[in-house]
Amino acid sequence: MLAVFLAGCGGGDSPPDTVPPVTVPPVPFVDADKDGTADAQDVAPTDPLCAAASDGAGGTCHVRAMAATRLRIVGQADGKVFFSAEGDVPRLYGYDVRTGHFLGRGEMTGFSATAFAYVAAHGRLYIGDTQGGVHAYTESLQAQPGNFATLPSRIDGLAAAGNYLVARDGSGAWGTHHVYDKRGIRVDSKEWRDHSSQFGWAPGQARLYYFRDGSSPNDLMFDVIDQATGTITEQGETPYHGAYDIAGPIRANQSGSRVLLGTGDVYEGPALSWRGNVGSSVTDAAWIGNGELLVLTQGAGQTRLIRHGAALTPLEELPLQGEVLGLVPAAEATYIVIKHADRVEFIAFKPSDDSDGDGVPNLSDKFPFDRTAALDSDNDGHPDAFLAGYTAADSPTGLTKDFYPFDATCHAEADGNGVACNGVTATFVPDQVIGDGQDVIYMLSNANQRIYRWSRLRRGYIAPLVIGRHGAPKLFAYSADHQRLYLGYASGAITYIDLAGDTRETRLATLAQSVNGLAAAGKYLVAQDRSGAWATHYVIDRAGQVVSSRDWNHFSRHYEWSASQARLYYFRDDSAPNDIVYEQLDQATGQLSAPADSPYHGDIDVSGPLRLSAGGRIAIGSGHVFGAADLKLIKALGAPFHDAQWRSDGYLVAMAASASGTTVTVYDTALNQVRQEGHAGTPVALLRTGSSVVLVTHQGGTPRMTILPR
Repeated sequence: MLAVFLAGCGGGDSPPDTVPPVTVPPVPFVDADKDGTADAQDVAPTDPLCAAASDGAGGTCHVRAMAATRLRIVGQADGKVFFSAEGDVPRLYGYDVRTGHFLGRGEMTGFSATAFAYVAAHGRLYIGDTQGGVHAYTESLQAQPGNFATLPSRIDGLAAAGNYLVARDGSGAWGTHHVYDKRGIRVDSKEWRDHSSQFGWAPGQARLYYFRDGSSPNDLMFDVIDQATGTITEQGETPYHGAYDIAGPIRANQSGSRVLLGTGDVYEGPALSWRGNVGSSVTDAAWIGNGELLVLTQGAGQTRLIRHGAALTPLEELPLQGEVLGLVPAAEATYIVIKHADRVEFIAFKPSDDSDGDGVPNLSDKFPFDRTAALDSDNDGHPDAFLAGYTAADSPTGLTKDFYPFDATCHAEADGNGVACNGVTATFVPDQVIGDGQDVIYMLSNANQRIYRWSRLRRGYIAPLVIGRHGAPKLFAYSADHQRLYLGYASGAITYIDLAGDTRETRLATLAQSVNGLAAAGKYLVAQDRSGAWATHYVIDRAGQVVSSRDWNHFSRHYEWSASQARLYYFRDDSAPNDIVYEQLDQATGQLSAPADSPYHGDIDVSGPLRLSAGGRIAIGSGHVFGAADLKLIKALGAPFHDAQWRSDGYLVAMAASASGTTVTVYDTALNQVRQEGHAGTPVALLRTGSSVVLVTHQGGTPRMTILPR
């Protein structure tokens, strides 16, 4: 223990005829935990985490005691946050992030809590119970005598609604919303209100948002509550009625112009039209200045804080350690509440466009949490070089220099000759293979987190592209007009790689549900998910804006775009019987026409792939050829195929599996078979590259590319 003594003043001989001064004994200053507060005034003298009387009890800091309980946030506003702590004794804690001190501690006795709400305008925390009682606590968590209100039945929801408290019970038809003023007087009630596990208040529109968890399909609902009288003046809901998934929490911004749900979907008020998705499910969120949004999302056993801009573009991302309980917005910062094994922590977060302070903005910095590096040309996680004044020894994340900064095949100096990487054939099974139609074949490998590239002109591999930052893509597509590869994810995220610039994978847009289809369609990208009736096609421009959409559509494993007809051909793989379908896509407006299909409706076997010729013919995997204009059958080839391509001279080249490997069959312009040949390996794909067709097979653990003879 360290003690510091403060000696008294004076000393030396006293003048004659004077009274000797009174000697004041030294006052010991004992501070065992070295927190700057003397033990005598310290509520927890052996713990540096607290000192003020409000912040502990019985020698234990509240942040310690809370960590030993099942803790959750049950109410918050204006920087004040309240917790329910389930331990040996069910307790309440209140904390003010602005002062850094606790507001109080209380106990819940004599009732079983079912719902909580903090109403800032009342200065009270309300608790509902199983018997219909509403209990009121002051901000210092002193229980007020008696019930604040008593409802007819069990309370299953409480919500702050500006000047009022809204309580929901199961009385009446379906259930009832009861509105109470600060005096405990019920000023209005409306029945036909479903149970909701979540509520969210939008002050700018005086709307209380909630769900209809007791009905199917679920939906986002609202009540408008007059702030002068407490009257519920209007009820409404989204226009979608089950088209989108519904899950909490509900977080509306102050104006009510945007509402975020736990699914990651963002709706725009007042019509509640779907605006987009943040790309992940959300455990908590807070709208901050400039229309920005903070979200907490969990994946791979870790919670991450992501800051999105007004356009929902990610601007900043931070990994968090511990059990993250939620976000508490305050005027000067947003606080992250984290429960650790031994304490609860309140961390102030202030937005930064340069998280590591290295002078390179986050959106341009390949290593936004490492001040020693910023540039990574091949996106392989190894910097081209370290920033001035730094070496690998200074890197807090363990970065090492890339000696081959433009080739993601290797990075260590010993992996090449000092100029280029050693020639190594990657071992992988392609998840999907596409081409640019002229030279390059792209092969997706989720296992290796790469898109491998093979060039017909070079007769070999070129530097691969790195993927995987967003997880494993389900599918990808090439756009000649945009010079991009687009990737679709189960999260609904759509990203792109700019083949003419920075090849870092960049977010384009996010659908409401898993991306099940992608197709380049001239100036636009068409994406499909299962939202809406049946399925929805979204038309997305180069900037990531959804130009139009159409539901009552279909899932398809294959798409083909006809520039001359401005048509997108696809299947209805989610329906029986299957069929070939097309829709017109106006290249000037981005609007989709109603789909049209073939005249056969099940009379002909339909299966993928689907391959369109320059001359207006469509070959499908069942071995049938149709006219592209009217989708009438031209000829049945007599055999199905694994893949096919039309040559520039109008010949059709098809491949199929055989007992010995792969069989390639060539048909002339009259669709008569003119040649058949065998190849080693299992069939993977056929790609048109310029005037040639390249056969891709898999043999010996790696893809094999063969340029077929004319």
